[in-house]
Amino acid sequence: MRSTLRYSRRTEGKLITAIILSVGLLVFVGEARANEKKAFESEADSLSRSFDIAGETVPVFDSTTTLDEYLVTAMKRNPGLRSAFNHWVADLKKSDYAGALPDPMFSFAYFVENVETRVGPQEERFGLRQSFPWFGTLGAKKDMAFAMSQASYQQYQKVRFRLAFEVKAAYYDYYYLGQDLQITRDNLELLKFWESVAQAKYKVGLKQHPDVIKAQVELGKLEDHLNTLHDQISPKAARLRSLLNVPDDTALPIPSEITIEEAALERDAVTNLIVANNPGIKALNAVKESARASERLAGKQALPSFSLGVDYIVTGEAINPDLPGSGKDPWTIGASMSLPIWFGKNSARKKEARAKYRAAEYSVHDAKNRLTEVTAQLLYEYGDALRKMSLYRDGLVPKAQQSLNTSYSAYQAGEADFLNVLDAQRQLLNFQLTVVRETTRLATKRAQLEMLSGTDLNEYLQN
Repeated sequence: MRSTLRYSRRTEGKLITAIILSVGLLVFVGEARANEKKAFESEADSLSRSFDIAGETVPVFDSTTTLDEYLVTAMKRNPGLRSAFNHWVADLKKSDYAGALPDPMFSFAYFVENVETRVGPQEERFGLRQSFPWFGTLGAKKDMAFAMSQASYQQYQKVRFRLAFEVKAAYYDYYYLGQDLQITRDNLELLKFWESVAQAKYKVGLKQHPDVIKAQVELGKLEDHLNTLHDQISPKAARLRSLLNVPDDTALPIPSEITIEEAALERDAVTNLIVANNPGIKALNAVKESARASERLAGKQALPSFSLGVDYIVTGEAINPDLPGSGKDPWTIGASMSLPIWFGKNSARKKEARAKYRAAEYSVHDAKNRLTEVTAQLLYEYGDALRKMSLYRDGLVPKAQQSLNTSYSAYQAGEADFLNVLDAQRQLLNFQLTVVRETTRLATKRAQLEMLSGTDLNEYLQN
C-alpha cells in the first residue's frame, strides 16, 4: 500500500514537472515568435516609409554618380520590388487574423404564427452563437499563415537581390560599351595616323597605292563599329532607367570606371555559404514549415468543434394578464458539438497534408542540388574571367603593344609590309577589348554569386 502510494506521488510529481516544462516551452516559443513578428512589422513599416519618400522626387545623375547610388535608387523606386514588398505585407497581415475565432453568428426569427404558451404568445426570437474549434486548431492556422508570411518575405528578399544583380549587370554592360567606344576611338585615331604615313610614302613613291587602300578599309570597318556602338547607347541606358524606374528623359552618363575584386574564391566555402543563405531556399523552408503546421491542423480537424449560444424570446401578454409570469421573455443557453464521423474524409485530409509536407521537403532538396550546380558553373566562369583578365592585361596587351611598335618601326625602315602594321593594331584592339570584356564578366559573375548568397562576398572573405 505504501509503495503504491509512493509510486503514485512520484508519478504525479513527474507529470506536474512535465506539464510545467511544456507550458514554459510554449510560452517561450510564443514570445520568441511574437518578437520575431514585431521585428518583421517594424521592418515593413520602415520600408513602407522609404518607398513613400522615394516617389516624391526624381533623382539626378551625373558623371560622379556611383554604382551604390544607383542601387539605392533602384531599391526605393523599382515597381517590381514594391510589388514583392506588398505581397509580403499582405501575408504578414493575414497572419494577424488567421488564428482568430470565427465570427459569432447573430440570428433573428419572427413567428408568423405566434406560439401560444401559458404566459403569452411567443412573437420574436434573437440568437447569438459562437463556435470554438478543437484546442490547438487556431494555433496551427496561425503558424501556417506566419510561415507563409516568412516565405513571402524571403521571396521579397529574392527579388531584392535579383534587382541588385540586374542593376549591377546593366551598369557593367553600360561601362563596357563606354570602354569599347573609347578604345575604338583611340584605335581609329591611330589608324588615321597610319593612313597619313601610307599617304606620305605613296606620294614620294616609297610605297604602292594598296597600302593606302588597306588603311582606308580598316578605317571604314572601325567607323562602322563606332556607329554601331553609338546606336547601342540608347537601349543600354533605357535598360538601366527601367530598373531605376526613372523617366525616359533622365540622363544617365556612361560610367568611366568600375570597382572590382580580384580575389580567388574557394569552391566549397562559397557553395556552403550560398546554400545556407539563399533566399529561395529559405522561402522553400518556410513553405515546408507551413506544410508541417498544415499537417498538424489536419489532425485537429478530425476532432470535434464546439458552439455555445444564447437565445432570447420576445413574449406577449397572456390572455389573463393577472397570470403570474405573464409576458415574461425567456432565455435559453445551449451548446452543440460537431461529430467528425466521416473517417474516410479525415484520413484523406491527413494523407493530403502529409504528402504536401513531403513534397515541400523534396522541393528544398531539389533546389539545393540545382543551386549547387549553378554555383559550380558560376565559380568556374568567375575563375576563368579572373585568369583571362590577368593574362591579357598583364601579359598579352603589353606584348601586343610592343609588337605594334616593332612593326611600325620596321615599316618605317622599309623592312616590313604595311599589312603587318594593320594586323598588329587589330590584335592590340582585340586584346584591349578582351581585357575590358573579361573585367566586366568578372564583376558580373561576382554580382551573380552575391545574388545567390544574399550577402556581400567582401564581408564573407574578410571573415
